[in-house]
Amino acid sequence: MSEPKDNWQKLAQLARQAPKPAEEAVPFGFATCIAARWSSSESPVPSAWDVLEVFSLRSLVVAGALMVAVVFVSYDVATPGWTQQYTVADATFDPIFEQ
Repeated sequence: MSEPKDNWQKLAQLARQAPKPAEEAVPFGFATCIAARWSSSESPVPSAWDVLEVFSLRSLVVAGALMVAVVFVSYDVATPGWTQQYTVADATFDPIFEQ
């Protein structure tokens, strides 16, 4: 069985013999284009669709929060039959349990 140090030495020797990868050249004019944009402080302008999308998502979240708040606040108003029945039952059984 070989030692781990021997395995490492073999691996390092093979890595030294491997051919170096070819450097990828950037397209012609790429550096000039980047330098020109940087010097002019040009920033990409969002389209109208991008702006609409951001406001739509925000308004959807706000509308959902308002809906939950309204349902929570007006629960008794929305279910008058249940509260009236509970009030009648409560009024009926309270004297029994007070004794």
